[in-house]
Amino acid sequence: MLRTTTLLALLLLSACRPRTADRRASAGETWQGPIVAITDSMLDAGGSDTVRFGRLRSGEIAVQRLRIVNRTQRTTAIASYDRSCGCTTLEFDPQPLAPGAGRQVEVIFDSRGESGWQFKRLDIRLAGAQAPLRLFVEADVR
Repeated sequence: MLRTTTLLALLLLSACRPRTADRRASAGETWQGPIVAITDSMLDAGGSDTVRFGRLRSGEIAVQRLRIVNRTQRTTAIASYDRSCGCTTLEFDPQPLAPGAGRQVEVIFDSRGESGWQFKRLDIRLAGAQAPLRLFVEADVR
């Protein structure tokens, strides 16, 4: 009975580990920021995630670095992006992203001329994808 209880406790602990434990960018390298994983279903049907900037001062230009990881069996690349507002920008490397590889991108939010709660959209077009990866940008400008 004790062995079963111990095994169950270990299984529960391993299932409840924080997301930050799976942040390896590549062999020997650790990534400390947000990760957006590209999956086969995302390439076929699109996907979404949210980039939260939190509270910003009016006029502040904020940068959020995140890592895009290709978890498919095919090579892809960021081909282009569309945005709902000129206040958001995506800086990226257009080089192909091999299966299993990851790359840093920067989401930039310029709060000049903005106030209050902001909710913007970036549609990232991936090579070979049927639908875009949609990133929502959220900030509270004071």
